[in-house]
Amino acid sequence: MGKDEGLKSKIGDFFAYLSAVFYLASAGFFFYSLVIDLNMIHVGLLGLLSLITAFGVFKKKSWSVWSAFLVFCAGNAFAISLLLNPLTMETLEILSEIGLIAYLILVWVTMLYLSIKRREFH
Repeated sequence: MGKDEGLKSKIGDFFAYLSAVFYLASAGFFFYSLVIDLNMIHVGLLGLLSLITAFGVFKKKSWSVWSAFLVFCAGNAFAISLLLNPLTMETLEILSEIGLIAYLILVWVTMLYLSIKRREFH
């Protein structure tokens, strides 16, 4: 293993850890939202799935790519439905809207990264 391969491995590990931190942070946000309103069970399930995905990505488990795909699908549906619903647009503040857009961007970026690097997960 040369110097370049070691550096690429460390950079790859860094991005995998960033992905795990993203899933962990989003799980924390979803659990916080569930505590605020206990009627939002779907948000709690999305938080649980994000937490499981964060663990799998951190440990580089092969199933973590599939759970990331589930978070990707559910997270897109959740965020897009909130952004496009005119009733929630009236109640959401601008920071919430920016946060949802940032979540959408990050969920897309992490899914692309994990799908490209899926062979490295074992």
